[in-house]
Parts: sequence; structure tokens; C-alpha cells
Amino acid sequence: MFGGAVAALADPIAALACNRVFPGHAVWTRAMTLDFSREGRSDLELRFDLDPAQEAAIRDQLACRGRCTPTLEYGFWDTADRLCVQVKNTVAIRPAGYIPPTR
Repeated sequence: MFGGAVAALADPIAALACNRVFPGHAVWTRAMTLDFSREGRSDLELRFDLDPAQEAAIRDQLACRGRCTPTLEYGFWDTADRLCVQVKNTVAIRPAGYIPPTR
């Protein structure tokens, strides 16, 4: 799999997950980094899991500040159960209808 295809598949995952877990908020990707540690020469499986402690921390920050910008980590694993690509995706979670300030 080429890096661009991996990036395109990885990009929406964190935002979609946060949109489902924290309904009523606008969510989008702010930044994403990929660490290609191994060639993906077999089928790859994207594995994403929102840690309960991180989910609780996000909920606390949303309750206190009304917004949060967490970084979520997940990855692509090959059929031999080896991590091939580590993804770090920072998402913006904002109140519904949020309009960013202009500069």
C-alpha cells in the first residue's frame, strides 16, 4: 500500500470516532503524522481504540472549556500482527456551530 492511500484512510478515523462519542460537537482533523516503520506487503488492518482514560479527560475538558484538541494514536497492522504504520491524529472538538476567529 502506498503512503498516500494509508494517509487518506487514516485521516477521518479519529474525527469520525470523536463525532460519535461526543455528539453535538463539530470535529475535524487539525494535524496528522504517520510513522512508516515497516512495509505493508500484506493486507493491512487499521486498529483504533479510544482509551477510556483519554475519553474521560476529553469529556472533562469539554465540560470545563467547551472545546478540546486531543491527539489520538492508532495504527495499521499486517497479517503477521506487526505494526507497519503508527498514526498520530490531532482533532479539534468544538461546540456545534463553532466559527474559528479570523486573523
